[in-house]
Amino acid sequence: MSVEKESPRPLGRPRNFDPQQTLLAIVDVFWRLGYNQTSFRELEIATGEGRQSLVNAFGDKESIFEKAVQCYIDHRVKEVIDLLRGEGEPMDRIAKVVARWEADARAPDHRGCMLVNTGGEIGPKNAIIAGMMANSTQRLVDEFAKTYQEAMSSGAIAKKPLAITLARLTVAVGDGALLQARVSGDAAAAKQTLATLTELIGRR
Repeated sequence: MSVEKESPRPLGRPRNFDPQQTLLAIVDVFWRLGYNQTSFRELEIATGEGRQSLVNAFGDKESIFEKAVQCYIDHRVKEVIDLLRGEGEPMDRIAKVVARWEADARAPDHRGCMLVNTGGEIGPKNAIIAGMMANSTQRLVDEFAKTYQEAMSSGAIAKKPLAITLARLTVAVGDGALLQARVSGDAAAAKQTLATLTELIGRR
């Protein structure tokens, strides 16, 4: 009687490995700690996967970080754009985005915005990261500009300065407020900064 040999156990990642969920866990680590302070040990603890498994799936640390930044953009930047394109009056939609930023500033670890943090830590040292950040920033500016233009067309706010100028100002102030909260640990200051921006624009 012949005996079938048991198939050898495959090497590498387990069959229940979920790349998307693993990447989201990786994003959380880099978001909290930044690139330089994140070790493979931190990633292993967060994902429950070994170093080799992570390298096989995503590449070396730099490649993993690049994928994490893109994942952040795909989720968080898209959320902001979806809010700006959503229902309701234009200035109400912008207020929802500001409220989202305030919530990020109030997070217990004051993580702020991963893109802002990355810009301060890495800057132009990584051309791929720099390009991703420039592209995502421009997308946000363009969406804010469209929303401000809607508000101007409806008479909700004055038509000067230009919508694109207000959009750039809003993104810059939002980035600065979130960075301030991360560095100082003071969410109240970030909230006041964002509230002042909203009030000044609304008065026009």
